[in-house]
Amino acid sequence: MQAAIVSAADAKLVKDSHFFDSAWYEAQYPDVRMLGMDPVEHYLWLGWRLQRSPSQRFCARSYQAANPDVNRAKLNPLLHYIRYGQKENRPVYPIYKPGEKEARQKARRIVVRRHKDWDESIQNRVVDALERATYDVSALVSIVMPTRNRAFCIANAISSVLAQTHQTFELIVIDDGSTDNTEDVILSVKDKRIKYVKNIGDNGVSKARNLGLELASGRWVFFLDSDNTWNPKMIEFMLKHAQQAKISSGYCAANVRDDEGNRRSVLYADFDYESCVHENFIDLNCFFMRWDGVFREFRFNEKIRRLVDWEFILRVGARTRIVGVPYIGVEYYDGGSERISNREYTDSDSIQKLLKDIRTSSRKLIVEQPPIMDASAYRIAIVMHLYHADRVEECISYLKNIGFEFDLFVTTSLKEDDASIRSVISEFPGARVFHFPNVGADIGAFLELGSTLKNYFLVCKVHTKRDVGPWGEAWRKALIGSVLGSPELINGIVDRFKAEKSLKIVCSKELYKLGNRNSIPETLEHVKKIAKDIELSHVVDKDWAFVAGTMFWVRPQIFARLARYMCDSDGYSVLFRQDGALEHGLERALGLVLWGEEASLVGLVAADGDIQIHRLGSGHSEEGVSITLTRLAKK
Repeated sequence: MQAAIVSAADAKLVKDSHFFDSAWYEAQYPDVRMLGMDPVEHYLWLGWRLQRSPSQRFCARSYQAANPDVNRAKLNPLLHYIRYGQKENRPVYPIYKPGEKEARQKARRIVVRRHKDWDESIQNRVVDALERATYDVSALVSIVMPTRNRAFCIANAISSVLAQTHQTFELIVIDDGSTDNTEDVILSVKDKRIKYVKNIGDNGVSKARNLGLELASGRWVFFLDSDNTWNPKMIEFMLKHAQQAKISSGYCAANVRDDEGNRRSVLYADFDYESCVHENFIDLNCFFMRWDGVFREFRFNEKIRRLVDWEFILRVGARTRIVGVPYIGVEYYDGGSERISNREYTDSDSIQKLLKDIRTSSRKLIVEQPPIMDASAYRIAIVMHLYHADRVEECISYLKNIGFEFDLFVTTSLKEDDASIRSVISEFPGARVFHFPNVGADIGAFLELGSTLKNYFLVCKVHTKRDVGPWGEAWRKALIGSVLGSPELINGIVDRFKAEKSLKIVCSKELYKLGNRNSIPETLEHVKKIAKDIELSHVVDKDWAFVAGTMFWVRPQIFARLARYMCDSDGYSVLFRQDGALEHGLERALGLVLWGEEASLVGLVAADGDIQIHRLGSGHSEEGVSITLTRLAKK
């Protein structure tokens, strides 16, 4: 009877497919051995009808869910894949062992903060550019210098200010109750630009700095401690840097020295908010900020007496772009004399509690505080995830279509000396390269930068998309062409964002897909979990859509809560999957979050470059992604 039911040809196809594992099948379904049947014959006769899978490499339920036509026709999923699915490039989905789906890994940036070997060649290029730049030499700079019992070193700090090439400044020295001859040393320096204020008692460095801020009348404010010094062009270069980068806040590198004057390290890393939350790499002596408008409301936290500079910088960074420049402008003393860092919160428990409190409050700020809308906020960033090196030149050619200034963030897991990275830097010397582990793909790195990108007017996300069967080239061109296809298209997109405040995202019309119709059940489970955790469960059943391939222009503030959620989560999928992984849920969640503001508008770029504006719940394509790609590949 079995021989009549089970075709010998079908049995041979299954055995030769490498998708049937007899030992696994018998172990998974003990009734097969009890019946005394051959595992292949059982699968072809009964197993597939019970939605059993032929091996761990082929999940029958997922294949049926992703291909409803197979389910409707009541076809054996494995036989369908062998005969038709492979030729049509339909994906297959593995079965994971218990616990494997939950295995997660962080996508935290790999960053060097303290450099034993400082790359002088990078600094030399920066210095050459800054030397050639022009700036407003009349801009008044306020320098706040708190001090207490620093008679032995404060003269050096003051001298380094007086030696600045930028001479339009006021130096505000706040003496926090010195009991030595600090006052005499300061008053012996005859310069009208020095303002000296002496407090009674030890009120703390935060209160001293805040008093200095109250007195500051400059256009910019800098900070210098009395045991450190500046290099002569510190202020000049920072003001030039601010003008070139169009920023309201920035910093340079610090040369960290011991008691003998020997270099311990150079403190510097390009800024991203999440990395700075994990560990500070900006010394306050290197830091400066605009001192007008909303910025004049910033004050140091007088409730804490250590890590006050880090806490202050994170509050500033939650509301404006901070950009560093790899130039050593500060000689920083890190020796054995008494300082706040070796006098306050010295036991492990108290310092750990302080660290936790600062990180917790900073993570809330990045979601809750809006960007300061000054001139620096109207900046555009391009985020390019570089993984497939053979696609880098193609991406570069598209980036050259941008006719205005922009900040280029390159996220990559490739080594620093990789030729493709050098190629990008050669074309775009100002690119900032951020290294990430190879987890979370392009989405992991993008969301890790979400807190930093929040303070930009617009962000364009692109990546070196891999080939997927015969679709790779067509998919890439449809995605990147819809956002960076020509100078005219790019300018048109930016103009539409300027004109339509409710416009939140612009992407390919062909690949803006209805989420619930273009997601297998496992992916939808991820979407539902994410939606619940970020308080968007009420929109899961709506006609939300996503960009299949995640290349788009976007107002980055809409991703702030999702980015915060992922940065604080257990991380991304440890094992790569073609579909059904957390990353596929996040790809869809990037579209779902648009519904956080139901008045949001979506811009869809047609094949001819026409930008069509739609309300949420309209304009999307219900056509399956694979069908669309097959059609595009034939053009």
